Parts: sequence; C-alpha cells; structure tokens
Amino acid sequence: MPVAPQPSDEALFAAYRTGDAAALEILFRRYQLPLGRHLARILDDPATAEDLVVETFLRLHRHRERWREGTPLRPWIFAIARNLARNRLRARRLWGWLPLTEAQETVAAPPAMRDEIQQRVAAAFAALPPAQREACSLRLLGELSIGEIARVTRAPLGTVKSRLFHGLRRLRVMLADLAPEE
Repeated sequence: MPVAPQPSDEALFAAYRTGDAAALEILFRRYQLPLGRHLARILDDPATAEDLVVETFLRLHRHRERWREGTPLRPWIFAIARNLARNRLRARRLWGWLPLTEAQETVAAPPAMRDEIQQRVAAAFAALPPAQREACSLRLLGELSIGEIARVTRAPLGTVKSRLFHGLRRLRVMLADLAPEE
C-alpha cells in the first residue's frame, strides 16, 4: 500500500492559521526532537531546552500572522528558538553576575516578579555614568572582552578596566537588596 506524502511545514502552518489546531500539533511533534537537541547543545541543559521548545511554539502561535505564505517556515522556527536560547543565556550570565544566589528561582519566578527585577536592573544601569554604563553593557550583555570593549570605545585598556570595576561595583551595591536573606 503506498504511503501518502506528508504535508509540508508551510501547508501545515497555513492550515493552522485557518483554524486547524491539529496541524500545529503535527508541526510540534515534527520539530520537538530536532529543536530540543539543538537547544540542548546550545544551553547545555536538556530541561531548559524542552521548556524553550514549548516557548518556541507558543511564540509561533502568538506571531502566526507575521508569517508570509510562500516563505519557508523551518528557518523562522529555528530563529525563534535561537533568540529564546540567546535570551536565556544572557539572563543566566546576568543572574550569575548579580548578587543573587537563587538565580534559578528568580528566572523561574512569576512574570510580574521578573518584570520588576528587569526594571530594577534597567534603572541601575541607567543610574551609571555613561562611560561605565557603556562598558558594563558591552561586557555583560554584549559579551565583549575587555580588549574588544577598548577597541569599540576607543579607550585605553586601563580605562576600560577602571570603568568596568567601578560600574560593576555600583551595580552590585544598587542591586544588593535583590539578594536573598541568609
């Protein structure tokens, strides 16, 4: 008995957009393992990778109207997953740097709490002098080395080190109350 050809990703997503919920489920099952393996390699954390696979499809659902028919769906799915993974890695780096010993609990906190913390961190960055803010942002969020920061800002290496030292120290002081009680 001949096997019926599988519908393309694009055909399934088009069907989903017109109301066929089963089509998204088929897409999810199709991408769950390869996307999970890819994210697990990036994050070095299979449990978080599983969470981000689900989040990827949630984003796909939320932004389904942005997809243009005739464009490939696979690169869009992987781009969404990649951006979520990068954001998670950036958050880990920032939480690891902040005086928070319970970083995982904070990342998994309710959205309102995460929003409050993000606002506090943004306000702390904004309170830094511009040169320190730039150096700290390039280091913590841009992942640039001290040498790369010196090239970007056209400042001597010693100046960059000083800006980072003083900026990071100020950020720790301004955000110290976020650390859990011991």
